[in-house]
Amino acid sequence: MQVLAAVAGITAAGLLASGPAPARGPWALTATGVVSTPYEWAAVTTSYHHASATQALNIEITATRLNGLELRPGQVFSYYARVGPYTAENGYGWGRAFYGDRIVPSVGGGVCQGASTLYAAVLRTGLKVLERHQHGLTVPYLPPGEDATVAGDVLNFRFQNNTGGPVVIRASASGRRYHLSLWGTVPGPRITVHHQVLATYPFRTILRVDPQLPRGATRVLAPGQSGVKARTWLVEETPRGPVTRDLGVDMYRASPRIVITGPGSGARTAALVGGPPEAAHC
Repeated sequence: MQVLAAVAGITAAGLLASGPAPARGPWALTATGVVSTPYEWAAVTTSYHHASATQALNIEITATRLNGLELRPGQVFSYYARVGPYTAENGYGWGRAFYGDRIVPSVGGGVCQGASTLYAAVLRTGLKVLERHQHGLTVPYLPPGEDATVAGDVLNFRFQNNTGGPVVIRASASGRRYHLSLWGTVPGPRITVHHQVLATYPFRTILRVDPQLPRGATRVLAPGQSGVKARTWLVEETPRGPVTRDLGVDMYRASPRIVITGPGSGARTAALVGGPPEAAHC
């Protein structure tokens, strides 16, 4: 049976592909037995080249725990129930997390990439999103408006299989590429995701003096990244023509550039203020 891929293409830094992966066959072995899901509804691949070794392992754990999950008609998916808790006892190591306008170390850092990649795929299927929270800062692997952050059982990502048949998740992570696809028993809708950046906000630079550094030396503690205000909407192709659904506006904070300098380095650090930002990764 021919596989129908209903996936939109988006070009953005970090989003490697949003087209279908090679079909793995029309059958899926799930908890309820063998299910025929020959139609690929959506597929998204994101990069985690930015991740540390332990954060990469966190990301790969989420793919293992999502892969092969079957959602029956009417069933609600909870990311926390499937992937959490994000603790050392549950196998997670240190990674990075957003805290206000800063990036901080956190056990379980990186699990948001699994939630975000899944959310980006769900957007392209028409499945009903019940709970989604944006990150405080932009992420390097998806466009603003397609991310989904999670934090314990307080901030969760949930959606419902509002179709008449089972939906199967397939996920894999290796070679710093996270691939996730959603498969159904019938052809899925044709949905594209669209974005518009409404505003950008410059980051500020914070200078700190460290008397332990040599005179004139500087060290960048945090690179800084701009804030973004972005609108996201979906367009579904139907027999009656395109139907648009607005997803609203997401606001992402600017994160400061933090520079540590040795004594008497004012002239050198002044040249760094307002310098070009580098990607801050979580």
